[in-house]
Amino acid sequence: MKKQLLDQFPYAIIRLNAEYQVTLTNLRGQGLLNKLSRHFLSKILDDIDPTLIKSKILPSGEVLFVQVFIVNGTSDRLVLIGDEVEFLTHLPAPFEQILEDFTADPNVVNQRIASLVQEAATFERFDLMRVDRTLRKYTYEYSIGLEVEGTLHTAYSSIMNIGLEWIVQNEAVHLVETLSPEVFSFREDPQLYQTGFRSILRVPIVFDHGVVGAILLASSEAERFQIEDAMFFEILSKLVAQSFFFAGVQLQHEFQTLGTSTLLQTIISTVPDRFTYEFLNQYCTQLSLNSKVDRVGIFLIDQERKQCRCIAEAGKTIEGLGQWTLLSNTGIQEMMKSKSIVAFNLADPRFQNIEQSLVGQGITAILYAPIENQEGKLIAALTGVTSDEFALSLAAAGIFKYASDHLGPILSNMSLDTQAETSSQPIQVSAVPKGFEHIIGSSEVIRNTIHQASTAAKYDFPILITGETGTGKELFAKAIHQSGPSAKGPFIVVNSAAIPPNLLESELFGYKEGAFTGGLKGGKKGKFLLADEGTIFLDEIGELSSELQAKLLRVVQEQEVELLGSCKPIPVHVRIISATHRDLKSMVQQGEFREDLLYRLNAIEIQLPPLHLRGIDILELAERMLHFLSRTNGTPVKLLSPEARVQFLKYSWPGNVRQLQNVINRLFVFVEGQVINSRDLPPELYTHDGDEAETEYQKLERLLREFEGNKTAIAHYLGITRTGLWKKLKRLGLQS
Repeated sequence: MKKQLLDQFPYAIIRLNAEYQVTLTNLRGQGLLNKLSRHFLSKILDDIDPTLIKSKILPSGEVLFVQVFIVNGTSDRLVLIGDEVEFLTHLPAPFEQILEDFTADPNVVNQRIASLVQEAATFERFDLMRVDRTLRKYTYEYSIGLEVEGTLHTAYSSIMNIGLEWIVQNEAVHLVETLSPEVFSFREDPQLYQTGFRSILRVPIVFDHGVVGAILLASSEAERFQIEDAMFFEILSKLVAQSFFFAGVQLQHEFQTLGTSTLLQTIISTVPDRFTYEFLNQYCTQLSLNSKVDRVGIFLIDQERKQCRCIAEAGKTIEGLGQWTLLSNTGIQEMMKSKSIVAFNLADPRFQNIEQSLVGQGITAILYAPIENQEGKLIAALTGVTSDEFALSLAAAGIFKYASDHLGPILSNMSLDTQAETSSQPIQVSAVPKGFEHIIGSSEVIRNTIHQASTAAKYDFPILITGETGTGKELFAKAIHQSGPSAKGPFIVVNSAAIPPNLLESELFGYKEGAFTGGLKGGKKGKFLLADEGTIFLDEIGELSSELQAKLLRVVQEQEVELLGSCKPIPVHVRIISATHRDLKSMVQQGEFREDLLYRLNAIEIQLPPLHLRGIDILELAERMLHFLSRTNGTPVKLLSPEARVQFLKYSWPGNVRQLQNVINRLFVFVEGQVINSRDLPPELYTHDGDEAETEYQKLERLLREFEGNKTAIAHYLGITRTGLWKKLKRLGLQS
């Protein structure tokens, strides 16, 4: 941990070695040492149970609260001293503010945790894991950094014989200051060492009397992680544990509901006495619609003949499917080896020998979920392909896991004639320009924007998409890709603001083997090379450093990429679409963005309108959202009353479509009837532009009155955690 961050802690931190010698302190610790004797510290270590906070009285009469922190992997220990019993619930001020406003939205909890981790530590690899204690399996919630050599992207894998199993059993942090063959403890340690990692930190996320997840950090620098890092991340994991746990519960419920909804809707729409291929085709159609995956297929597997065959399909038409084919060099073969859901980025050179027939058909990623019969034998595979990288996500893995669980007993009980012909029913295509079918709205302003974007998509010029946050920039970028000349290639997304600066350059441009410590053997392709013959979408382009702006300019001008550690450029043909909510012209005037790069990127500029200018689209979007929630949760459709519709149109929607989705989600959950009335709407929809802005204190004071002190309801309304609300109230003096 950086000394600057350590000094911001609101309590004393003193590191002692095995001989009770002070080796590190923060500012508060240094000030306290001037009052304390060395004997006092040694007595603390002898008297205090590391699991408890004890009070100590100084000769001056001052009362201090003390806890000793120890961790597996080092003989050092920390003495933590504060002036209140709950001092360990506090972190440096920047983290306190983030934790106060920590979201309860399950779709962004992982991103917020990742942001906290990136703010606190420098690393070359970070994984956020979710653990299913009952099944003793784990899945990746968020990953970034160097790829660990010899690993495969899997979901729901066993925790046996790996570091995760140790922290689940011990519910404790595991620190490896310097990784070497002499200290290998777990199955993955040799792979980590071979990749180039030399310091490892594993931190459990504990909630409800057990481990529900883990934060895993790796660095190529020995001793990068030390005991103070372990202490910080243990505290952080406790503060985010509740949100992380309930986000997982809600997401799993959504996955299960989507899977169940797919099954029930299929049964309802299928002739009851014809439980055959027509049923499976309908199932694929519903799953494709519910999961928003471009194509879904079901493949029978003949393990004896080592062959597979597609027996049902829906969505994007793909050439060459429907016949018995060999399992060799297929993702199904890799799925059978791992006995788990697997997903591949087809542009990644590590998987260049897999599914070669799909290359050049506009597919970026593909997922395979195993389907087992009632005896546990693998009999089929459920597949999903996407033109972007969604198939690699946790959401896709979760939805397809429940779907494959449902299909297992169904396929086991069906009489499957392997010679029968399949008859897929493709999803209907709307009359709007190709690729833009998922953009909802009939207002003149959005129709004009779609027309501009679809016209620009025909030409291979760089496009800059501008607009406020939440207006749908990535949705438009994907639509432009799908309707343009690069549609047969991959669609690769890079969020410049979400990747740590020390990793962004290698993520974008790749590196040659040996370019730096910790790189993969054989090097790694960057995002630009992965997007070759396709499209790269550079979101939040305004966040790039001046050094990366210069390198990006070279790529745009020369259409070639130079790997880190290499002096030989590699030609690349890629369409560049960038986006930002910032004013790049103002940034140019202030010297924050290169003028020549701006001119290169905005050969064509598409400006997305804010939601409040789209008029009737607000209601159309709201109704589509309500219908989707109803369909995927198996409940009656909820409708907006005429008064509520008027209020929706009058509101300014500063958060645009993203804010609208959050409001609709809350109304869907908390409104009990089928009609959403104006009295059900959140109070901010009644705020008039001329009203005097409330202070944070006034707003919370008002909410306490309106909700009659119900803090859980207030936290739900604000979209933050109950712990975060408690922190706000305590800071403002509204909580005793």
